[in-house]
Amino acid sequence: MTTLERLSQLLVRRYKLDPARLTPDQPLDALDIDSLGMVEMLFFIEEEFDVHLPSEGVTFGTLGEAGKYIDDLIAAQKGPQPCAPERPARTPPAASTDPSA
Repeated sequence: MTTLERLSQLLVRRYKLDPARLTPDQPLDALDIDSLGMVEMLFFIEEEFDVHLPSEGVTFGTLGEAGKYIDDLIAAQKGPQPCAPERPARTPPAASTDPSA
């Protein structure tokens, strides 16, 4: 499922919006969500996508812009996924140099 699809589902679930209205070019300010609801939406985004939004505030023009911002934020905060660490080559135990052994 894409970020945009997850974001749309979040808006349908939390704000009871018509899914047909939620297109990438849909301006968010045309969704009839008041200012408190918009602030609330930022918290829902953090929870849904396990990201931390900047404290100076974020505004999105369209639903598509919000989806792209979230994708970029996920990439920046999660970073590249590390590969499995390579195992060091096994070396045989060193021969003892102790003459009493």
